[in-house]
Amino acid sequence: GKRRVEAVGEVSWTVLSARWYADHPPLPERVGAALVRRVPLGVIAVVTPWNVPLLGAAWKWLPALMAGNTLVWKASELTPAVSLATSRLLAEAGLPFGVCELVLGDGRAGQSLVADDRIGAVHFTGSTRTGRAIAVAVASRLIPVALELGGLNPVLVFDDADLDLAASAVVEAATAINGQKCTATRRVLVAERVAAPFTDALADRMRALVVADPAEETTELGPLVTPAASRAAEEAVAGASRRGARLVVRSSDGPGAAYSPATLVADLPPADPLASHELFAPVVSLETFTADDQAWERANATVYGLAASVHTRDPDRIRTAPERLRAGVVNVNRRGDAVDLEPPFGGWGASGNGHPEGGSYVYSALTAWQACYGVTGDPA
Repeated sequence: GKRRVEAVGEVSWTVLSARWYADHPPLPERVGAALVRRVPLGVIAVVTPWNVPLLGAAWKWLPALMAGNTLVWKASELTPAVSLATSRLLAEAGLPFGVCELVLGDGRAGQSLVADDRIGAVHFTGSTRTGRAIAVAVASRLIPVALELGGLNPVLVFDDADLDLAASAVVEAATAINGQKCTATRRVLVAERVAAPFTDALADRMRALVVADPAEETTELGPLVTPAASRAAEEAVAGASRRGARLVVRSSDGPGAAYSPATLVADLPPADPLASHELFAPVVSLETFTADDQAWERANATVYGLAASVHTRDPDRIRTAPERLRAGVVNVNRRGDAVDLEPPFGGWGASGNGHPEGGSYVYSALTAWQACYGVTGDPA
């Protein structure tokens, strides 16, 4: 169900990532009197999700291989064709047999893999619940575990913001991969003074979304991964409405059972699941604030800490935003889901455990450090 433009973009980003990692292996370096080496950990268990089945996997096995490891890759059972095609391409490119083994199966296959004593590290992207279970399962073995988990990502729109820019950024970040993205914007906090015009701008953009066949170039919102996912989204919105939330707007429904309309809700009760749990669908909640401190506090009122964004023209707010926001990724006057290849990518709290992906930062959980004294010669 991924839109064609996003699928093409995922392939392009994978190519760029492969070229970058080919040029940036974890080389030895001189640090004071020591030669510092990064030593491979052996066999890495890589467990990847279905929403970015090519790039999400490549961001794990590319650096794992460049660091000298082998790996067993447990891909999602919902996107096996992409994973099989990728595995064939790796073989055709000359990767030796057994260096990157692909395993297909459901959660039981992943459980068996991470429980194997021959695994030197685990790299997982998926739900917070599964990530916690993996951490517990391998805790006694004291091996590195890198967890990239969910998010309930806020955007703060202050009263001096460019409202058109902010509205476009919210809709684009909320509907990327049809709302099935860990960094997708889920919560909008808008200054009360500009709430009415901003809500109107947001509603206009959601109503105008082209909800259609994802293979069509003009499609702006496609279906979710399964009809069951669409039903879960519909039930979550209906439940919030029963508990007092207000449905502000929704896009058209789309041509099939797996489609889930882009939806904006307001006045969520604090205990509502939409206010506390990640929903993988294009559903956004909206609330207002009257003071800056209130905005920062509400933005951080979640166990997650993956991505956050701010829209403002005020230099002091721009400068202090990273200090005030509890998130691994902060965007200012940009889409809240925007990330690049080389900086670290990861979350805090229930969004991750401090081992980021991206650039050379990922090598920290793929290698062991070795400080060698009295060793002479060129470290390279």
